[in-house]
Amino acid sequence: MRTRLYQAVAIAAVLTASATVSSPVLSADLYADPPLYDAAPIPDQDVFEGWWLGGTIGGATVSYDMAPASGSVSSSGVLGGVVGGYSWQHGPFVLGVEADLLATDITGGRNFNGGLNRVDVSLDNMADLRLRAGYAVLPNLLLFGTFGGTWAGADLAISGPGGGFRETTLFGWNAGAGAEFAFNPNWSARFDYQFTDFESETISYPGGKQTYDPDANMFRGSVIYRF
Repeated sequence: MRTRLYQAVAIAAVLTASATVSSPVLSADLYADPPLYDAAPIPDQDVFEGWWLGGTIGGATVSYDMAPASGSVSSSGVLGGVVGGYSWQHGPFVLGVEADLLATDITGGRNFNGGLNRVDVSLDNMADLRLRAGYAVLPNLLLFGTFGGTWAGADLAISGPGGGFRETTLFGWNAGAGAEFAFNPNWSARFDYQFTDFESETISYPGGKQTYDPDANMFRGSVIYRF
């Protein structure tokens, strides 16, 4: 009985060793590390096409050339609001229209006329309408340029002899550039720069007329949701 038991054990050992040697792939599979989770990549498709809406925040500087008062007055501050639009995409080429509505707090001032007068300027709100053209250097990375028009509400005050307070509306054109990175087909992040050249505005005060010619430089970051 014991001899038969030993023989059975020996036969089982030989069969096990033979199976291991003859099936190296199966053996490797048994001890292979489990595959790591790989997030689904963004498909190679027109990810920048469609309606989109987002929030934007940034900063700006505005410089006002003044006449007949010599020199200029500089202002700076923050802005934020909503931005949205629609884009068409054909291959890597993207064309679209976009607009934004911004609340701003961009203020500044200086003394002039030998210190007898002081000018204080404030940009309170702004809206833009732009065309956008871009090229997707990667399926999810778009480089673009913009061009359009701008409207802004401004407060222009002069204190001292002959001064006063005036509210006015500024109009101008804008041009900019930026980049947008899509995390997936719905969400993306965007950063852009915009230069705005406003038309000159002449304001009548009790002491005479003053002309302002403002230019603005704006930097903004945005989070975009694409429908």
